[in-house]
Amino acid sequence: MTEEQGIGPILLADCGTLTTKVVLLDRVDGEYRFVARGESPTTVEQPWADIAAGVRSAIEQISEVTGRTLLDDSGELITPSKSGDVGVDAFAATVSAAPPLRVVLGGLVGDLSVASARRAAAGTYSQLVAVLSSDGKRGLSDQERVSLIRQAGPDVVCVVGGIEGGAARPVLDLVEVATWAMLLLESERLPCMLYAGNSRLRKRVAELVDGQFELRVADNVRPSVSQETLIGAEIELDSLYVQDKLSALPGIGAVSGWSSVPLMPTARAFGRVVEYLWHLGDPKHGAVGLDLGAGNLTLATVFDGELSLCVRSDLGIAYCGDYLLESRGFDAISRWVPVPVSEADVRGFCINREIHPATIPQDPLELWLELALAREAVGMALEEARPSGRSAERGASGVRQMRPCDTILLSGGVLAHAARPGQAVLVVLDALQPVGISTMVVDAHGLAPALGNVVSIKPLAAVETLDHDGFVNLATVVTPIGEARHGDTVLKVRVTYDDGSSFGVEVRYGDLEVLPLLPGHQADLELKPLRRFDAGFGPGKSGKRRVNGGEVGLVIDARGRPLVLPTDAKKRQETMQRWLWDVGG
Repeated sequence: MTEEQGIGPILLADCGTLTTKVVLLDRVDGEYRFVARGESPTTVEQPWADIAAGVRSAIEQISEVTGRTLLDDSGELITPSKSGDVGVDAFAATVSAAPPLRVVLGGLVGDLSVASARRAAAGTYSQLVAVLSSDGKRGLSDQERVSLIRQAGPDVVCVVGGIEGGAARPVLDLVEVATWAMLLLESERLPCMLYAGNSRLRKRVAELVDGQFELRVADNVRPSVSQETLIGAEIELDSLYVQDKLSALPGIGAVSGWSSVPLMPTARAFGRVVEYLWHLGDPKHGAVGLDLGAGNLTLATVFDGELSLCVRSDLGIAYCGDYLLESRGFDAISRWVPVPVSEADVRGFCINREIHPATIPQDPLELWLELALAREAVGMALEEARPSGRSAERGASGVRQMRPCDTILLSGGVLAHAARPGQAVLVVLDALQPVGISTMVVDAHGLAPALGNVVSIKPLAAVETLDHDGFVNLATVVTPIGEARHGDTVLKVRVTYDDGSSFGVEVRYGDLEVLPLLPGHQADLELKPLRRFDAGFGPGKSGKRRVNGGEVGLVIDARGRPLVLPTDAKKRQETMQRWLWDVGG
């Protein structure tokens, strides 16, 4: 038996902005299972200034629960494991506690190479602090470009532009100006330049940089007008995040020293799990993962086998309130609240939430406001996601909607620990607006990043843990789409349980129906759409599907796509309250 085959207990840590979670996986009856979990505040800030302290605290909780000795007297992890429930065979960590990379983006055409580079940066923990585009009504002068870069104080300057074999001089001019600006920065360490443009210019770019600072090269993000290649730039930005940000966290050396594999950004590990969920479903459909944490929001989509990540370090639920209020406006946030609310109420809540990020809502209004912010944050991330993963045109109206997906994974405290499970379901239905037939599952134990990381150590551990209730089923959701008048019958549903009992329901346009289907149970679902509605089998086509139960049950969302709220404030509030009642929220 090889060393890899003999791996037993595995400890996995995820160090978030506010919370550090550690989980223990071990063999039970010959298969890997989730055994225990510990949680502690992340200890990057004072008075600890040592991220390892939070990891040790969470590990000690696991020791108390399991009786397994995991740390020695000096606080070091015991590895490999020993007889008598001592130590573990492997450890790995994911981290999102570090600040994002500050990125300046320079390119030629705003809606081509620059747009592609934006999406590449969005797939990592990056903050776009300046954009230098050569198109537009008035191009920036060299002096203005230099000034922008100096004011931005970036960690990396990403230069793109020129299809393969295309423009040369404008790209080289941009590299030259960026080089001047970077050399003028007054900092102990000069930023890195990432070149992801016309590959024929790489040698000349290297000559311009002349070793004066670090230069990294990735595949052209826009090799042709119709083609986009982002993975190379994403990998380089991820590597820079690990090198410049994660490695600078106080105490991170102890955590990385315990691991036999490199530290991994949490979002990348989360994406791996969504990729696995896609492989379990229909390859014609997609899989979506939404991790809404305190400091970061990650939207992972897999369509046609391609993983797309959108990471927003400015949309974490604890800190996004003021930003959303300024960028989306008061009306966008208040429309999701089922009671009258003033702008002062919203702004006060946002300020208090940011000052006390670890608190939970204390009254119904605070809860509605937090869920409203969650909807708007997800909506902003969805708008930035790649076109191939974000949407596809449906119907004659040309309205763009999310492509059908078999599985929707929800993670992060506001979704995984919602006061009632129906609230999380409604947030996702309102924000993502899925179509067809989907299964919503929730990462109740915070396992997703850990399982995505354990693939590097023991892939079987991730697979077996997921197969044994690693996630909790929330609901099976059916969303018929089409055009009808409010109140028209658009779908006939028959549910047949395993004991032979059955019942039928007629669903009207505008309805949000919740039908009983308990967790751990299955049923045969028969759908007969009317008025050429598409319930997941094609316009006007009937079909049957074996579906799983969940904490909420079987949800039929016939409210239409895109979702339209009443314009009258009182009617809108009544509608939101009715939807909350419908889902048990």
